[in-house]
Amino acid sequence: MKQYHWNHQIVDLGRLQTGLGVIWSEPNTLLAITLSPDRAQLLKRSLPESMPGQLTQKSLPSILEEQLIQALHGEPVEWDWFPNLDSGTAFQQRIWQILEQCPHGDYWSYKELADRSGNSKAVRAVGSACGKNPFPLRIPCHRIVASNGTLGGFTGDLELKKWILQKETEHTFDVRFGTSDRALP
Repeated sequence: MKQYHWNHQIVDLGRLQTGLGVIWSEPNTLLAITLSPDRAQLLKRSLPESMPGQLTQKSLPSILEEQLIQALHGEPVEWDWFPNLDSGTAFQQRIWQILEQCPHGDYWSYKELADRSGNSKAVRAVGSACGKNPFPLRIPCHRIVASNGTLGGFTGDLELKKWILQKETEHTFDVRFGTSDRALP
């Protein structure tokens, strides 16, 4: 029987806290991420019927935890863990794949995402696909905003969405204009 693992923790970001729940399997496959402080929200996601197996609690692999924390702090991440998109419809999977192309430090509107999908009239369906994204942070639905510049929705807390977007923008500005105290690779 296939082994699947889960972990949930609270992450302190300074002025706010968020939950960080993950379901994964080896090697390097993500099945779900939640930013809810409620552990039950993670476990409600359960495993798709197409993936029978046993779900056990385990510490996050250190590289996965490091990458998720980097993403929460708005830092660019070179992901080593890959989402299993099987839980979505064909349309949702397509939107999630396009979302992965939204650059760090940038954002698109739901309309832009619909245009990129080849169906400019699917703005509401795109919003729904973003809302059903089972991999916030890894698939950056937080980078999608309303055309009028408001935040729109987010599978996490809207304050967290604003926090991450601000941190990503700050980091990108720092790197582009040489004001970062970090050494560049």
